[in-house]
Amino acid sequence: MKISDFESGKASASGSAAEAKILPKDRPKGSVLSRPHTARELSPLEKGMAVAEAALRDVPDTRDDLVADIEERIRKGEYNVSGEQIAEMMLRRRKADKIR
Repeated sequence: MKISDFESGKASASGSAAEAKILPKDRPKGSVLSRPHTARELSPLEKGMAVAEAALRDVPDTRDDLVADIEERIRKGEYNVSGEQIAEMMLRRRKADKIR
């Protein structure tokens, strides 16, 4: 699942109120896995970030299987989405972003 631009902006905004809610002030900067190993032990936050970074490397930006299925349905004329359905989903996404 891809995070919306709004959500990623909240997580990456520096000095904003959103950052204070989402990320601790003493969070590690940059990639934990790319840092040279030192004698000190990684903090629990750094360990968690390392696990998350490793997991994210295996997640594609797009789900090719779903895209291929939809492309095939469009070619066959079986994929019919009305403008009203598109507008409904856009409004739902906007509302969900505001709630978070």
